[in-house]
Amino acid sequence: MHSRIGIQRGCTVAVVTTKRREATRERLVEAARELLAEIGIQGATVESICERAGFTRGAFYSNYDTKDELILEIFDREKVQMIALMQSAVDSEMGGEGEVDGVPAALRAVDRFLAAYPRDRKSFLVHLEFVTHGVRERAVAEVYRQVWVETRDDIQKVLERGVELLGGRLLVTAEQAVTLLIGAYEMAMRDALLESDADEADLTQLEDLIPALFTALVAQD
Repeated sequence: MHSRIGIQRGCTVAVVTTKRREATRERLVEAARELLAEIGIQGATVESICERAGFTRGAFYSNYDTKDELILEIFDREKVQMIALMQSAVDSEMGGEGEVDGVPAALRAVDRFLAAYPRDRKSFLVHLEFVTHGVRERAVAEVYRQVWVETRDDIQKVLERGVELLGGRLLVTAEQAVTLLIGAYEMAMRDALLESDADEADLTQLEDLIPALFTALVAQD
């Protein structure tokens, strides 16, 4: 009887400890993400991250070995969230047929696919920091590059599945199509955020570009 109670108490302590650890990591991740957007990776020291999160250095190093490890976790989280949104966007249009307000299901799918990309200033700044850090620091460039290659591969799989289910076929390689789509998004984000101080980018220019890209990249069989 006492043994069973002891096990239950041990499990309870383990659950509480795990939740507390997860909460600590969440606060560190969010603090680091804010600082990346505000002052960049170089300026966001372990000390400043801890101060923003309200923790000591001990709390940081009990969760991460280095700042780069934390940065890579942020990168991975951004990727997972974006891919999930893209997958949901494509899936939502797979059953659609005909036109809605004059827009074919295929174009709606591509529109929603690109709309899954973050449009807020902070996310764009964090993304640029990932790229800049990888270019500046040769030691971490290959690690960042590998993560980015995995991200492009994930996007490519979603795109290929969407085109197939829509009954079309790509006129270029899937890798080339993804490069063009990502390039269009990043150009639109850059222009929108340079032209306005708004926290959310106005990507209306993509409304004309998306149908043009779709027509150029996909053949309807």
